Amino acid sequence: MTGYYTTINQLVTKIKKVHASLSDDDLNNPKIIVMQNDLDGRGDYIKSWKHPSLAKPTQEQLDAV
Repeated sequence: MTGYYTTINQLVTKIKKVHASLSDDDLNNPKIIVMQNDLDGRGDYIKSWKHPSLAKPTQEQLDAV
């Protein structure tokens, strides 16, 4: 299940709480992490996660922070 968030900042904040070692460069590099809003009213979500050493956060992890 894809989790949707009201703003990109809300999603970034949750991701950084799960993976505190992530840098802004990681989050702003479309070859590593892509967040997207399809403008369908559902909000922002993680579209792609290709970080070499950190697993994509689960919905449960994001919901817990």
